[in-house]
Amino acid sequence: MELVPVRTVGDAVLASIVKGVLEQAGIEAMIDGGGAAGAYPTPTANPYHILVREEDADRARDVLAQYDAMPDDGDEEG
Repeated sequence: MELVPVRTVGDAVLASIVKGVLEQAGIEAMIDGGGAAGAYPTPTANPYHILVREEDADRARDVLAQYDAMPDDGDEEG
C-alpha cells in the first residue's frame, strides 16, 4: 500500500482538521511530519503532510477542494 501526500500544512491543529475532513468522507488519512517543532517552530521547517492511499488521492484532493471552497462563518454578512 503506497501512501501519497495530498496536503501539506504548517500547523498540527490544521493537520488534524484536514485529516478529519478526509475521514468524514470515508478516506483513511494519516499525518506525517512536524518533528522537532520545539527546535524549529516555523511551518516551513516542520511541515505536516496529510497522507492517503494512492488509490484515494484523487478523491481526497476533490474532497479538500470542496472543503476549501466552503465559506467561513466570518464570510457571512449580517
